[in-house]
Amino acid sequence: MAAAAPLVTIGEAMVVLYPDHHLPLSEARTFGSDVGGAEFNVASTLARLGLPTAWVSRLGADGFGDRVLATAQEAGVDTSAVERDTTRPTGLYVKEPAAGPTGVRTRMHYYRSWSAASALGVAQLRSPPAAALLGGAAVVHTSGITPALSASTAEVAASLRSLVGPNTLVSVDLNLRPALWTGRDRSALAALVAQADLLFAGHEESETHFGHTDPARVFADLPHLETLVLKDEDRHASAYRRGGGETHVPCLTVEVVEPVGAGDAFAAGFLAGRVEGRDDTAALRFGHALAALTLVGHGDRPLAVPSGGERDAIAAAEDATWERWRVHPGEIPWHEVTP
Repeated sequence: MAAAAPLVTIGEAMVVLYPDHHLPLSEARTFGSDVGGAEFNVASTLARLGLPTAWVSRLGADGFGDRVLATAQEAGVDTSAVERDTTRPTGLYVKEPAAGPTGVRTRMHYYRSWSAASALGVAQLRSPPAAALLGGAAVVHTSGITPALSASTAEVAASLRSLVGPNTLVSVDLNLRPALWTGRDRSALAALVAQADLLFAGHEESETHFGHTDPARVFADLPHLETLVLKDEDRHASAYRRGGGETHVPCLTVEVVEPVGAGDAFAAGFLAGRVEGRDDTAALRFGHALAALTLVGHGDRPLAVPSGGERDAIAAAEDATWERWRVHPGEIPWHEVTP
């Protein structure tokens, strides 16, 4: 049995297809492919940073499942608690470029109904491989997408605190996707959020889910919560601590190629900072840096990840230096300040 990993994520992974030459789907004849999914993106990014990380999920016993598993293992992710399903397929989604008011945007088409990941249940998390990982983890991370997939994944989310070790930090990315909750109440999502020690949320989704963006009210309503990270799109992100203390870090200026996956990269960066014992300023900067490295590419995960020395440089940079940095394809500013 694999040794327990300090960080564990729980959730779905899918194969993504995207039309070559960024054509509309009606005109596309050839496609590229990759792997994505919120918790998978976080796990693979943490592992690429050199942090021991495991991912708990289910995949179809098909070629797409093989592709996902190989991608996870190439990143260094422990997949010992990933189960294969002979009756349900691996999920799939397709990206389509679409014109928007601010330029070209990405429209997502999901084919995940009846997927293997939607059958993830409490019994799997109590199986020896998963229980060993969860019981020994320093951090367990999931998102609001997981309880939206099915009744069994909602049960996993509602039971998460009882499935992890007593000293494990429960990290939740709100990741509110209204389309997944159409015609349903969000009680399963609320049950998950109520268990979080660390919660990530965007301002807009916080307004939708909580009805406000007031950290004091969030802490009052969520007695388990110790840290709230609020992201204000391309302006700044803030970390609030229970009992007082708040840290604000402006976003980097980025030449955006595609926005998909940036939030997952941000969560991975902040978690990396927390696990490495950095302060909230450094953790927020790591989140912004990894989000930027995702925004400058077409994939759902960062094009590259900062080395230990580069993370030291990011953490140590003066505020004025940080605010001057610009991230473009092929131009990574912290490369210039490391040996």
